[in-house]
Amino acid sequence: MKDLFCTLSLFLGLLALPLPGRAQNPDSLLREAAARDQQVRMQLLEMNRRVNDGEYSAALVDSLVAAGAEMERIDRENMRLVASLLRDGLPEGLAAESYDAVWLIIDHAPLKEQKRYLPLLREAAGRGVISAYKLATLEDRVAMYEERPQRYGTQSYQTNVGGETVIYVWPVEHPEQLDSLREAIGTCPMAEYVRLLEETSGAQVVYDPALTVDSLKRIVGKKALF
Repeated sequence: MKDLFCTLSLFLGLLALPLPGRAQNPDSLLREAAARDQQVRMQLLEMNRRVNDGEYSAALVDSLVAAGAEMERIDRENMRLVASLLRDGLPEGLAAESYDAVWLIIDHAPLKEQKRYLPLLREAAGRGVISAYKLATLEDRVAMYEERPQRYGTQSYQTNVGGETVIYVWPVEHPEQLDSLREAIGTCPMAEYVRLLEETSGAQVVYDPALTVDSLKRIVGKKALF
């Protein structure tokens, strides 16, 4: 089961909104929003896998660009929905999958929105309505976007090295504790995560415990990674 959870977690971290006036409760709205989020990301994952497997064409590039733009549009619409639901704090009495959808949408939002709602998601984790793994994923993502080392090793950075796609596990602050920290949030050891990420992405995945944000910048050749 842990292997299955670890595999599914790769898709998490990895349609228009209902028409005005359509009567739907928050659970239904959030279920549809999460489905939109995952549908477009699965499409992008599949297209990226094809590129990493050596397939390349102008049509595929156009499809990638279009899917990326669609993902951004969906993310904006979904975040507007979540912001409206969280105006007065975290709602009580939602379905378990709805709290997961709230986390998912915030996890895919811009950094400003992630930081704004992180305290609410810490509260949700404290109440047990979202998992420790999901909270850890968001905390790691905020650290990455702020170009700080992550804690739990849930985030990665894709770049091009010598014409090949390479995915680096984002630098970790306490590599000697990493597997025990990952076990505490209910996910697999880093070696297993790397193996699964390579299988799903079709790209080389590098986890270097000694990697720092500055050394990653030198590898990528950028002063700012985001």
